[in-house]
Amino acid sequence: MNDGAKKRKKSGCRIPTIDQIRDYFLTNRFGIEEGELFFFFHRSTYWRSQSGDPIGDWMKAADRWMWNLEN
Repeated sequence: MNDGAKKRKKSGCRIPTIDQIRDYFLTNRFGIEEGELFFFFHRSTYWRSQSGDPIGDWMKAADRWMWNLEN
């Protein structure tokens, strides 16, 4: 494994742009505002979970966020 692959594995997911988040939330019938809340919340935690681990899949985290809004 090269150094770049090791760094990606250690750091978790690639951090999405706010535009990627907005598009994802709109595609899933949630508003831009909710996507921005998700983005800024996770940016404030340095894209780490409640346990302190790096978020490995931001789309999965976004799906969980949206599910929690509905349930």
